[in-house]
Amino acid sequence: MSEVSVVVPTLNEEKNLPTCLDSVAPCGQIVVVDSGSTDGTRAVAEKYGALWVEKKWEGFGPAREAGRLQCDKPFVLFLDADESLTPQLREEMAAAIGNPEAESSLYGFRRVSRFLGKTIQHGDWKNDRVFRLCASPRARWIGDEPHPRLNPENLREVFLSGHLKHAPYRDEKQFRSKIEIYAAAAAAAAFQNGAKKPGFGEGLFRAWWRWTRCYLVRGGFLDGRAGWVIARENARMVELKYRHLSEHYQSRTIL
Repeated sequence: MSEVSVVVPTLNEEKNLPTCLDSVAPCGQIVVVDSGSTDGTRAVAEKYGALWVEKKWEGFGPAREAGRLQCDKPFVLFLDADESLTPQLREEMAAAIGNPEAESSLYGFRRVSRFLGKTIQHGDWKNDRVFRLCASPRARWIGDEPHPRLNPENLREVFLSGHLKHAPYRDEKQFRSKIEIYAAAAAAAAFQNGAKKPGFGEGLFRAWWRWTRCYLVRGGFLDGRAGWVIARENARMVELKYRHLSEHYQSRTIL
């Protein structure tokens, strides 16, 4: 793993960052891209010998790209501060980058999340797959915030069997707060990309369907209270996104 640089965007991640960086200790370089932390995030990063990069928050894609530009290893792995590698995944990555086809490959893996003390096995968080490892010069982020993706163009997608551990929210309060930020970002991106003006009741209908899909169709109810909260907040994000999108159109009409 000495040929891998790791890029981690942060904002007040003092509590999550140690677990993340412990899991990538064998990697050759760690780059932390910070967007104005006021807690002990920098001290944690420096403890692990990370290169510290400051950048105003413009989204996950721009933050990761800013980190990639500082990488000095042939391969780059992108992680969030609330994610960490399992030993199995780390071993698979080490073997993968030794493959002659590694420079033309994009590596993905399953992300397993824990929330409210429970490993989530159903609902919208089941079968969560992310592609985060490739040759550094080939890494390009595309797609809308808050969930951009690595561009797979001209790359061979390879799925590794090990999983990425994910602890996205400390509690319901933080979950609700993040959902509001994500909804606003998604609405702004949709508006900029020419999404049509939402019809009457469209946001409520889409939110109802998101809840139904997450909680009933995909079995979120089997995850207990955690499953209920995830379905509720995912639906709320959809409703907020369409509300914000309507507000963008109203503002443009006034101007």
